Amino acid sequence: MEPLELVEQGTVVTAFADNTGAILPVMDWLCRQEATGQMKHHGPPLTLKTLLGAIIRAYEIQGCMLLGNAFHQYGFDHVILVKLASAAVLPWLMGLSQAQAAACVSHAWMDSAPLRVYRHGENTIPRKGWAAGDACQRAVQFALMVRQGQPGSPTVLSMLRWGFYASAWRDSGAFTFPKHYSDWVIRNVLFKIMPVEGHAISAVEAAVIHRKSMRQGLDSLQDIAEIRIRTTAAAKLIIDKPGKLHNHADRDHCIQYCVAVALIKGADPVIEDFEDSSPFATDPAVDRLRERMVITADEKMTADYLDLDKKSIGSAVSIDLVGGESLGEVLVEHPCGSSKSSETAEKVSEKFWMNMLLGFSPDEVSQIERTVLYDDTAKVSHLVDLLARPRPSPTAARL
Repeated sequence: MEPLELVEQGTVVTAFADNTGAILPVMDWLCRQEATGQMKHHGPPLTLKTLLGAIIRAYEIQGCMLLGNAFHQYGFDHVILVKLASAAVLPWLMGLSQAQAAACVSHAWMDSAPLRVYRHGENTIPRKGWAAGDACQRAVQFALMVRQGQPGSPTVLSMLRWGFYASAWRDSGAFTFPKHYSDWVIRNVLFKIMPVEGHAISAVEAAVIHRKSMRQGLDSLQDIAEIRIRTTAAAKLIIDKPGKLHNHADRDHCIQYCVAVALIKGADPVIEDFEDSSPFATDPAVDRLRERMVITADEKMTADYLDLDKKSIGSAVSIDLVGGESLGEVLVEHPCGSSKSSETAEKVSEKFWMNMLLGFSPDEVSQIERTVLYDDTAKVSHLVDLLARPRPSPTAARL
């Protein structure tokens, strides 16, 4: 199997939460339309329980498609599946028929997918950050159009010559599904505890472990001769980026940059470390460390990454010093964020509180947390009200 075919068939690491960008606002809108008598809702109850059910459905659709079908192989960006999953779930939330849901999904396939070009090399641009939002927007548009009577195409996938299989999925046959839809995907998702591309998390974790064990006399990492990183074929393909990095979007998708920053800091990178204004972005020490890194795709790690029972996303980092001494290898197979890591639940909670406190008081965060965890009958509009921040008045903005 070629490396391109491996990228989307292993551990489920992708921006599933992006589907919430379609699901949450639509449910909030439906709640408020119903509350004001502007419409009669015929779908499922517009509660937090339904919201979580919708998110699970979207995760399952997107994740099961990823497990058996390598969209990267054709140059397509994975946000096609954000659009697909959202387009499949929104009709259910709106109370539309099965035929209308099929019509909505057919429009997602007619749209096909954007090229991945904006995630690679000199073409890495900020579009990487809004691509999933664009996919959500399209899904909502399709659902509203179908709701107003727009038909779909019944053979959008299978039509000879012009269907998706014939025109875009050439020589690959129909889609394959290693897993039946249930709740497998959400039970095996990898949380992004740190703001780096998912396939780099284990290498960063291994680098931090190395740094903590290094002797105090290691002068600014100058004594490092070589850093070898064994990882999956997917990581090698997506985030092995030697040479010049152009912007934030390029840096957080470069395994060498992420590992270099982790070694220098002795801690996980934070989002500010990737900005153009970050001292790391222009630090010669980062470039020196990047130049000393060798990235290899390991067959065993790749096999374990593809194994749906093992579900690893491993990397191993070895460090050799100038004088010939080796610091050995640190292997991380299930990094923090994996469902198989004992630290994940605590770290997810810490990240939630850290980010929420940027805009809310501790009491407000506690109320939001209690609502989500314990009040599944609450209306989605109630949660949105808790999350909403008042806009500053024009007068206040000038002061």
